[in-house]
Amino acid sequence: MRRSLTLAGKIFRQPNLGGLLAATFALGMAYSFVVPFMSIWGMQKIGMSAGTFRIFMTVTSLSAIMLSTTLARWSDTHISRRTMLILGSCGGVIGYGGYAFLEDPVALTIVGSTAIALASVSFSQLFAHVRETFGHSQDTDLSLGFLMSVVRVCFSFAWTVGPAIGASLMAGFGPRGVFLGAASLWLLFMVGILRHVPHSPPAGHPHAATHLPVWRVITRGDIFISFAALTLVFGALATNMMNLPLAVVTMLGGKESDLGIIFAVGPIVEIPLMLWFGHLAARGHQLRLIRLGVLATVGYFFLLSLATQPWHTYPAQVLSGISVAIITNITIGFFQDMLPGQRGLATTIFSNAHNLGNLLGYFFFGTLFEAYGHRGVFLACSFSSAAALILLLLYRHRAVPSAAPATTTA
Repeated sequence: MRRSLTLAGKIFRQPNLGGLLAATFALGMAYSFVVPFMSIWGMQKIGMSAGTFRIFMTVTSLSAIMLSTTLARWSDTHISRRTMLILGSCGGVIGYGGYAFLEDPVALTIVGSTAIALASVSFSQLFAHVRETFGHSQDTDLSLGFLMSVVRVCFSFAWTVGPAIGASLMAGFGPRGVFLGAASLWLLFMVGILRHVPHSPPAGHPHAATHLPVWRVITRGDIFISFAALTLVFGALATNMMNLPLAVVTMLGGKESDLGIIFAVGPIVEIPLMLWFGHLAARGHQLRLIRLGVLATVGYFFLLSLATQPWHTYPAQVLSGISVAIITNITIGFFQDMLPGQRGLATTIFSNAHNLGNLLGYFFFGTLFEAYGHRGVFLACSFSSAAALILLLLYRHRAVPSAAPATTTA
């Protein structure tokens, strides 16, 4: 207990870090308000057909991927992280404010592919800023891996309470209340950035970044294989987010209370593990940990395919917590270490793997379910994760320095 309090004191004595953690929590809350209710809003409130909603999500997702990648390049060479974060938060305020009042699918697509796409740059720029700003600490307790994990925990912790608050807003005020709540949180995020992120020129290596086009970076062997593996895992996780609630209620005869337990167990396990794995990553075990996280993902989906009662899914969430604690945390620093002079682009490659995986998961869920049912979807997710594990085991990655030595040049 005393050690925990000492660590907390050291964290909040870091200049601007406490305010940045609060801003990160607001960002996580904003996403947690919106993501669970997008399909309900699009198809029930706006009246989109399944096909139209799929096109809407595809266009906005691809726009976010392309725009965030372009802006990440600029942030590494020409524009400060602070400016990028302010632009992203403005996009969030305007975009979700527009979603609250617009009802025409074409107008919503324009807003989604511009303002919301601009907002997508915030997550990657936030972690790039943390890497460059707080990577100089000589305190072994505050290693870079640990600090990155603390920031990631703040984002994840928002998801333990955010969806319930979003559900209350949906029940009381409808989708408009949810989107206005999200826009308000983006405004709070902007205030946090204005107060706690100082202006500084790009911290990368401009000449190296300028002579490496995006296509050359992405097609570099180790980066491409890592990106493909993560996309497979994130696609499986996204598919499971749509399949698991339906499977528990329809296939296993469970109730909404069972879902509450299921989605509570994962974060309870995930949050402390993020901090522990962050310490291990700082010692140079990133790739081994990532392989462990993907292996846990394979086991998680396989156990779900065997469930015959709702409670059978409860212990499986421990594996889910291990998976998420590694895949959504350690991999950020892993990509940043592979591109030490282009931290913004590196973090954006990670977030784009997440975005593309979500898009693929959304696309293939319906087809898989119609062909194989709920258990078949769980097995398909397990096979997808196993394919990712094979890629990570067979491909020979370049030597990746541990986070600790990397801090000397951050």
